[in-house]
Amino acid sequence: MITEDEIKELKFEDGLKKLEELVTQLDDGNLSLEESISYYEIGIKLKSHCEKLLKTAELKILKVSDKEKIVTEELKVGDNE
Repeated sequence: MITEDEIKELKFEDGLKKLEELVTQLDDGNLSLEESISYYEIGIKLKSHCEKLLKTAELKILKVSDKEKIVTEELKVGDNE
């Protein structure tokens, strides 16, 4: 099983893959109640980690887009002079 520290080190794609594996194992129905709860808890942590990575990526994209917009506007202003 994966630890919380290991989760924090995962890239998005790896985290998503682990989450999909957990869901598959939970869906199989071959786990005990205790194992199912443990897998669920880990799944919640993986989900949160992946969401955090997505949000970070989204913010980076917005930053780049805003910079591009500023440069484009400055070029337009320069053309009008």
